[in-house]
Amino acid sequence: MTKYYSAQDLADISTAKTYIELLEIALRIIESIEAENPGIPMAMVCGPISTGGKGSRNENLKIFERAIDRLAGGGLLIFSQMPFESDMERIYKSDPRLQGLRLLDEFYAPIFRTGLVSMLCFLPGWEKSIGANWEHQQATILNIPRIYLAEHYVKD
Repeated sequence: MTKYYSAQDLADISTAKTYIELLEIALRIIESIEAENPGIPMAMVCGPISTGGKGSRNENLKIFERAIDRLAGGGLLIFSQMPFESDMERIYKSDPRLQGLRLLDEFYAPIFRTGLVSMLCFLPGWEKSIGANWEHQQATILNIPRIYLAEHYVKD
């Protein structure tokens, strides 16, 4: 699902220093996806990355990638946040003031408020993730439909 990411987008992500800078890039990409697919609902996958899941960030990211690929292969339009993940972690570790819920509040909340991501797909085990629980609450507050993925979306 990185087909919507240009080389410039990936370069900009790698040099971003704040979640706000990442957000600006993400919104540019989301708007581009929307422009290429007018009227088609866009979804995003939610679940454990740094807390919960397999207990390993790398294993959790593999599960995310697998689910995103399977959903997209089934015809669902997906905004994949995977190209942002290593740089989110880099920014998170760069300054204690950028930890806690800042990533959620400064990156994900504004994306959800645009209304362009119109469905959230929750991976099995999302309930054990701090971030996914926060995303689930935001979906309730913002009336974003949710679906709960079956195990076959994440199995090898």
